[in-house]
Amino acid sequence: MGGGSITTRRTSQVRLATAAAALGLAAGLAIVSALGSSDRAGWLWGFGAVGVLATLVALAGWAGATWWGVVALGAEYTVLHIGRGSVDVGAAFVATGLLVLAELVMWSLDARSRVVNETEMTERRLIQLGLLSLGTLVLGSSLVAVGTLARGAAFARTVAGVVCSIAVLAVVTWASVRQRSRT
Repeated sequence: MGGGSITTRRTSQVRLATAAAALGLAAGLAIVSALGSSDRAGWLWGFGAVGVLATLVALAGWAGATWWGVVALGAEYTVLHIGRGSVDVGAAFVATGLLVLAELVMWSLDARSRVVNETEMTERRLIQLGLLSLGTLVLGSSLVAVGTLARGAAFARTVAGVVCSIAVLAVVTWASVRQRSRT
């Protein structure tokens, strides 16, 4: 009986690879932060679990859960470091990790389409993700460096922090708009 000309829909290698990378990154961010403090362990594991579960839900198809995962993992990192002294240099790396997490989830969801991901498109998107990550890391590190300046220059630190924050948002917005216009 029929069905010989009906094509079956397979899960693409790009979708699986980006989903696995996103889930691994979410779990890594959650575990590293949760292991960072014994007095706040309950909160940290809770936020981490919410972040990983939200990432799973997002990868299953509800894109809106991506932001819940990013917010929960960001909150976990914040709870770990709040009230613990000076600015943590790792904040720029965590911020970059959260950005990459969101991008990987969106990439995985985009790879569900029936349109075949050509190798050239995958390479281009990977390069864009690398540049976006590098830009975020550089600007985030600048923002963290501003926070470590001497206490006497409060106004200068505030201005520099605002400029770096705006620059990070500009890079993210530029990359998103550019990526959307190409697809």
